[in-house]
Amino acid sequence: MDRNSQTVSSLSCAALTQTPWLMLPSDQEDDSDDARCFFSLAENKTYKIENVFDGLPDAWCVGSSHGWMVVLDQRGNPRLFNTFCKAKVELPAFPCKMKPNVGETYFIEQLRKIFIVKAVVLFMNQYSCRVVVIYGIHSRLAFCTLEDNTWTGLGDEGYRDIICYENQLCTLADNGSIAVWDFRSPFPTKIIRPSAPVSEVDHYENFPRNKFFTQSYLVESMGGLLLVDRIVGYFVNSEGIAVDEYDLLSPDDTHPLVCPYRTKVFNIYKLDHKQETWKKVESLGDRVIFVGGNYSISFSIHDLEGCESNTIYFSDDNWKQVDVL
Repeated sequence: MDRNSQTVSSLSCAALTQTPWLMLPSDQEDDSDDARCFFSLAENKTYKIENVFDGLPDAWCVGSSHGWMVVLDQRGNPRLFNTFCKAKVELPAFPCKMKPNVGETYFIEQLRKIFIVKAVVLFMNQYSCRVVVIYGIHSRLAFCTLEDNTWTGLGDEGYRDIICYENQLCTLADNGSIAVWDFRSPFPTKIIRPSAPVSEVDHYENFPRNKFFTQSYLVESMGGLLLVDRIVGYFVNSEGIAVDEYDLLSPDDTHPLVCPYRTKVFNIYKLDHKQETWKKVESLGDRVIFVGGNYSISFSIHDLEGCESNTIYFSDDNWKQVDVL
């Protein structure tokens, strides 16, 4: 069976409607390379699933959409997996070149964990989809169809986040502007571009740039578009107050004494399409938001169990720093 014929049947998997599961990194030495643990928020329970990636060892997940995960194998080759219906689809390899004097093992490790920032899957219909990635040190966009043999770049602009929005691709650029890309044509085109990105002045009056950074997420909620800014202190003391790094060092110790950073606050904005402006959201009401590096989504608490209203659940994107404790 060739790759094209495989993909047509694989996309027929139906997405499950349930509380999102969090895929956890495994720290058990006796766990198999292809086993993964999933945490169910609704049940407050962790499930261990064997052979998640169908015998693909040490797979690295770079994105997920509606039950489908985009993963990189040990060689850095991308694939689509659906754990629930046991489907897999091969994707085109990334056209990357080795740097001189850099070992192959080192290069592949960087590719797997740094080169691909995020990936999303856009389903055009039951038999067709587009996979879009943010890649490289400049965080640019590229996409492929399941019939393509290579990836196609989408300009030279850098991007912070991408999501599926009304069956199209919504992007947040490095300069704060928003664009929605229509993938129904052979080559995607931008169909809106608000001229009034969110002002970050209010962030840094209380959160100076030398002590805080902002992680931004796009989220679809009730047909509208939200921008969620997670403000994080670079270094915090034992009371959780952001300080300069040198304030955490003792005369005899050159290493930080506590966890090097902490999330301090979230700011939420909603896009007004008519006025092309952002309005600050003071309350989510009966909504709940899940944000993370791989995928972000919003639900009504009436559709879920085990969640609190007006709450943001987030995964941490800097696992190695947290793991020092």
